[in-house]
Amino acid sequence: MKATIENVKEVIEEAEVLGDVNEMKNDVSLSDQGIDSLDVVNVYLLLEEKFDIKIPDEDLMHVQSIDSIIVYINNRV
Repeated sequence: MKATIENVKEVIEEAEVLGDVNEMKNDVSLSDQGIDSLDVVNVYLLLEEKFDIKIPDEDLMHVQSIDSIIVYINNRV
C-alpha cells in the first residue's frame, strides 16, 4: 500500500496524539506540532503495523514530518 497524506494522518488520528490532524502542516516535524516523543513512538509503531514495515532506530531522523514519512514509506514498500 502506498502512503498518502490522508492515510498517514489517519494513523496519527488513531494514535490520539493531537486534537485535529487536519490542521497539521505536512512539512513540519511532528514534535514541532505538539506531539511529544512518547506519542511519536506510538505513531511510528502504528505506521509500522499499517504499512507492514519496520522503521529501524537509525532511520527515525528520516521520518519527522508527514511529507518525510510518506517518502520513507513509499521508498520501502
